[in-house]
Amino acid sequence: MNKFMVATVRKVVGLNMSVQLLIILIATILFGDLLPMGVKSFFFSTSVFLKECLLFVLPIVIFGHLFSCLINIQSKKTLALMFLLFGIICVSNYFSTLVAYSIGIFKITNMNLVGVDLGLKSELLPLFSYKLPQLLSNQQGLILGLLLGSIFSFFPNNRVSKYSDGLQKVSNFFIEKFFIPLLPVFSFGFILKMQHDGVLDQIVKTSLPLISIIVATSIVYLLFLFSVAANFNYKKFISYLKNVLPVGIMGFSTMSSLATMPLTLKAAEKNTNDVDVSRLVIPTASNVHLVGDSIAIPLVALSLLLGFGNEFPSFAVYSLFAIYFALAKFSVAAVPGGGILVMLPVLEQYLGFTDEMLNIITALYIVFDPVVTVINVLGNSVLVILIAKMFKKLSLVKKYLGLMIANFGIKAKYFLKRV
Repeated sequence: MNKFMVATVRKVVGLNMSVQLLIILIATILFGDLLPMGVKSFFFSTSVFLKECLLFVLPIVIFGHLFSCLINIQSKKTLALMFLLFGIICVSNYFSTLVAYSIGIFKITNMNLVGVDLGLKSELLPLFSYKLPQLLSNQQGLILGLLLGSIFSFFPNNRVSKYSDGLQKVSNFFIEKFFIPLLPVFSFGFILKMQHDGVLDQIVKTSLPLISIIVATSIVYLLFLFSVAANFNYKKFISYLKNVLPVGIMGFSTMSSLATMPLTLKAAEKNTNDVDVSRLVIPTASNVHLVGDSIAIPLVALSLLLGFGNEFPSFAVYSLFAIYFALAKFSVAAVPGGGILVMLPVLEQYLGFTDEMLNIITALYIVFDPVVTVINVLGNSVLVILIAKMFKKLSLVKKYLGLMIANFGIKAKYFLKRV
């Protein structure tokens, strides 16, 4: 019997993160009441401690990713091009969050969400808790990474580059080797608490219509972008979709934009007929241009706000959240579930998320992650087409202006000779 249990655990651990979490959710719903209170408290305590570790390291991860990204760009021409590309990605991410907000107004507010009675205090308490000091806020890490990375990209220093590489390796090691493998344990404790509090059943009922809204919104939005990229030419539109279809299928199975990158590059080169632009945009955008996250996370967040009895945020409040949301995308870890981890402090500070709401959105995001990844890789596929067209127009404008200036110079020279 013990050998059977060990073999079963090994098979579950070998599954991808979404399947693991689905198994945990189903098992908790069916058998959660059978677990002793002490066992529930232990797993909940473990989840709380892991969360503290994440919040402690997260500002360093954000700083390290941004700093390393910018410091490795040591050509002023390339730096200007990268900043232009980053600006386009920021605008795209920001606009995607506004799409989610507009859908939230018309759909989420009309959904029959079951509110959670926050007045009921759970008897499930952690066996232990420890608050780690916050050496740096996430906003400070973000600003410092952008500022120092930009400075040292103009004034390169070998010692600073070594420190930057070391910092990124340490932060990646924490996320990839420590936190991500323990993510099912992290989720299990909070899922047990939700089940104990009677919240889990409500969340499961709400998530089914919510995922349909996310998918429908994303499909319509992506089809519109592909139509714009094709100049509303039907043949071009179908050709683009045929080229990116394998990318979407691979994104669903791998749950990773980086793992899908070789296929995304191949599709981009076919759709743009521009190898240079494709090789510039896809590697840069694959981990930071996240249309799926920008639609899914805000829609889930808005539904949770209403479900917990909060008011729908005003446009001013949401806009501030969307700005930090778009900027924080540049520090996302390229791992399953990485898209939500750096967003937890942003949700807490700008939308007023409680610990319970943060736990729920983390669990839901990991379940939705395969679908979100498909949207992300397709969003990158259409972005590279739009940017290729934009760069082509900019080069034509530059060439046209150059000819105008040269022509003006010839006329001016002829006029001066006549005088």
